[in-house]
Amino acid sequence: MKIPETNGLIENIYKYVQTHIEIAKLEVEERVQETIKKLVIGAILVLSAAMFLLFSLLTLALFLNHVFKSEYLGFLVVTILLAIVVAYIFHLGKSQLKPNTITESIEEEAETVFQEN
Repeated sequence: MKIPETNGLIENIYKYVQTHIEIAKLEVEERVQETIKKLVIGAILVLSAAMFLLFSLLTLALFLNHVFKSEYLGFLVVTILLAIVVAYIFHLGKSQLKPNTITESIEEEAETVFQEN
């Protein structure tokens, strides 16, 4: 009984594995590029929104200065309004972001990832 030559088969398997490794590398690179693109777009949007908010609040403060015929009262009113808004957001965030909820959601997400694999 003659043993068939396996050199060609081993080479084909080696090339197959190398091709899959290259495909995996390309997929990871593509995902990283997409994530970076989303982060850059998000940063631009956040910066634009921050600039819009800054100039809107500055305009409101200057308008209130004109209404109150004062050089600083409009800025004081806007500052107090911002402090109230920040305190309200802080209160909402503190009541909704409990440590147990965050760890539970992370554990659930990890379980779904492991189930997919």
